Amino acid sequence: MELIEAFVVVMYDRTTTTFDINESSLELFARKQRQYDTIPSTRAALLEHIKRATYQGGHVWGQAVIH
Repeated sequence: MELIEAFVVVMYDRTTTTFDINESSLELFARKQRQYDTIPSTRAALLEHIKRATYQGGHVWGQAVIH
């Protein structure tokens, strides 16, 4: 989870010094005055996105082996 979180943070801001997604969101929104839709989601939202993508990927691959 930490690696995925750091990857997402770097995607939004390459110059960041923090890799915590919640801190990064606060920094981008409050300190750098970025628009709300251009900041990363919270850690909880990222976790739900990961769960959804994992489930969908597992379902697709699971269906691929069924005749």
